[in-house]
Amino acid sequence: MAVPKAPESASKLVPAPPPYSEQEHIWDAARETLPNSIPGGAKVIAIMGPTGTGKSTFISKLAGREMKIGHHLHSCTDQVEEVPCKVGDQYVILVDTPGFNDTHRSDTEILTALADWMKSSYQDKMFLSGIIYLHAISDTRMTHSSLQNLRMFRKLVGDHNLKNVILATTKWSVTPLEDGLRREKDLTSEKGFWNTMMAAGSVVRQFENSAASAQSLVEEILHLQEKIVPKIQKEVMDGKKLADTEAGAYIEEAIARLQTKHEEEKQALLEEVQRARSEHNRNMQKALEAERERLDKRMAERVEEQRQLHMTTNEALQMRKGQCFLRAGDFDTPACTQGQERLLALELEMPNMQGEG
Repeated sequence: MAVPKAPESASKLVPAPPPYSEQEHIWDAARETLPNSIPGGAKVIAIMGPTGTGKSTFISKLAGREMKIGHHLHSCTDQVEEVPCKVGDQYVILVDTPGFNDTHRSDTEILTALADWMKSSYQDKMFLSGIIYLHAISDTRMTHSSLQNLRMFRKLVGDHNLKNVILATTKWSVTPLEDGLRREKDLTSEKGFWNTMMAAGSVVRQFENSAASAQSLVEEILHLQEKIVPKIQKEVMDGKKLADTEAGAYIEEAIARLQTKHEEEKQALLEEVQRARSEHNRNMQKALEAERERLDKRMAERVEEQRQLHMTTNEALQMRKGQCFLRAGDFDTPACTQGQERLLALELEMPNMQGEG
């Protein structure tokens, strides 16, 4: 049986992982140590925001190890990941979350992943102390993707929880200061996109791409006394299907609009195909037929997304092949390699954190 390799970050902290026979002992020990040493006294903070805003960079600065950071078209945060670290004497779990409008995953898949984590963390009594929402100040304007993510964020969290939210701007080092300050002012003005969130208690801060800056933002969350139950978490725990949650209903409306658009495009394509046939233009006909097949595929994907929205979270997760959410204390389900690596990294890092401070 192949031995799962430890992540590179773990190898910098401790010696290389032992042979598989000894790893089995680690897995057994983890059953007892992880549930108490990680979720028990740790504060949980979610890091959210669109793809490319620097979520993985933020976590890397604070955790002291490299996260998988994307500099290309594909998002690196494929699923919800818990990253343990220590801020002063306080254990902290940073929750790295995927952004919506992703390059290779549907919003339905992302919502399913978030809903699953919310359900599991609630059952484990891992309640959020707060959320740090990142926005790239380098963006010259509020893009469609950024606006969609912001709207989804509010539907996921609920306005009553916004007092536990920090709106943090990133990428100041690659943005002319005058431009960045103007954009920040636009976001926070009376008619700005963040104004209503600030009125509900959210605060605006700048992330300066350093460990000290990341720690300062986390400490601000740690000083908050009241923990929160995000709206999506309450909805899922109430037994609602994703389509019946506020975030799910928003996605379903978007899918319906896309379906209407696809139908119109398909009708136009069919007319062009008929015209190409009447003109005996085989090359054009072949190209149009290929485009119609691609459109049919996209339409089928939208139908599948809609079907998944009407499943329970457990049913929707059964549909997702090759993805594992291996949580502390839940070791009865066979784990994929990625889940094994995650558990091993957590197990290896805890002794190091216990020696800090």
